[in-house]
Parts: sequence; C-alpha cells; structure tokens
Amino acid sequence: MTDEATLRALESDQRLAAHMRALSRLAPATAHDMRTPLHTVVLYLELLRNTLAEPSGGDVKERQGRYVEVIGSELQRLEGMLDSILNQLRVTEDSAERFDLVETVRDLGVLLEPYCRRGRVELRRASPDGPVLVEGNKDSLKQALLHILITSVEAIPADSELSISVSAEKRGAIVKLKGALPAIPSALQAGNADTTVTPGPERGLHAARRVVERHGGRIHARSGASNAATLEIQLPLAAARIG
Repeated sequence: MTDEATLRALESDQRLAAHMRALSRLAPATAHDMRTPLHTVVLYLELLRNTLAEPSGGDVKERQGRYVEVIGSELQRLEGMLDSILNQLRVTEDSAERFDLVETVRDLGVLLEPYCRRGRVELRRASPDGPVLVEGNKDSLKQALLHILITSVEAIPADSELSISVSAEKRGAIVKLKGALPAIPSALQAGNADTTVTPGPERGLHAARRVVERHGGRIHARSGASNAATLEIQLPLAAARIG
C-alpha cells in the first residue's frame, strides 16, 4: 500500500471513529425521546380500552375515532424517528419546510390531554387568528416542543394551570409556557454542556434544546414569585416569499 493510500485509509478510519462517537452521544437522548410517543400510544390505548365498557353511542364512537387517530399519528411519528436514526439523526437542508407553528402547537395540545387529565392540570391555550410561519424540520421541532411540554405538565403540581401561547413578534415566533414550575431544568439553559447532562429526562430536554438551537432559535427561562415560571421558545420567522 502506498503512502497516499495509507493516508486515505487513516483519514477514513478517523471519520468513521468520529461518526461513531457522535452516534454514541446521540443514541441515549434519542432512545429517551422515543419513549414520549410510546407513552402516548399506551395512554390512548388505555382510553380506547375503557370505552369498550361504555354503552354504545355517538359520543363513544367519536372519542374512539379520535383516540385511534392519535395512536396512528404517534405510530407514524415513531416511524419517522426511526428513519431519522437511519439518516444519522441530523437535520438537513433537504428536510426543511415552511409550516404553521400555531397549527403545530394546537396538535400538541391534543396529545397533551391525557397527561393533563392524569396530573389534574388545566391547559390554557392562546394563539393569533392567522398562521405563524417558521421554517425547518417540522418533525424534529414538533418532537422537541412535545418533550418540553410533557416535562412541564409532569413537573407542575396537581390542580394547577399551565398556559401555552403562540405569537409572532419582531424577535421571531414565540411559544410561551407559564405555570407553577418548581424550577427551570438546567438542560434547557443555554451553555449547559453535553457532559453535564445525566441520563433521563434531563438528557431528553438537552436534546430538545439542541434542536431549537440548530434551527436558529433560543430558549429563555424566567422564574417569578410563588413558584411561577415562564419559558419562552423563540424561533426565526420564515422569510416572506416574493411573487
């Protein structure tokens, strides 16, 4: 083997080693994130099973249809996550699309319903009449937002309230959470390095924050009186199309 061929082989080995190290860091966070749609499927299957013991009627059939729709949506999302793993879990330019953040957060509110009922949390939502357009990998951002929302619902005390609002401002598209959060997780705070994040929910939140930052966004956290806290997820607005 020539010196040039040896050098190319060494460079190839180095790239492969770096790639494997990157995957080893991402794998725990991805495995944890996949638990979210799996838990949602389990919850809605339980709700669907409970309807089998109820007297048949229009309301029961309507709820059964809604539960089946949510389960199918989450299974499709799991399939998409598996595809993302096969594509090295990276957000690429080819996967970017324009989408309405208002509609996305509205869909996430439906997925949050069983978590809110289980924790006796009242969910309040506010959004503008028109769309708030952002650009990026919709599935990645939706997964990141859902993970942050579920973690927030599970963290606040029972019989309390969590408000979610979407707005378009000069500084970008804003998703704001406000509620009696006991503390802002350190994983959502900018500057927290990968090495400081332990396995579990914190690692999943750290991965969610990285998704937001990869899309040019930021997460701002403020603690207030009486354990009240505000979490703002800021994303760039999609550029206006000409013509």
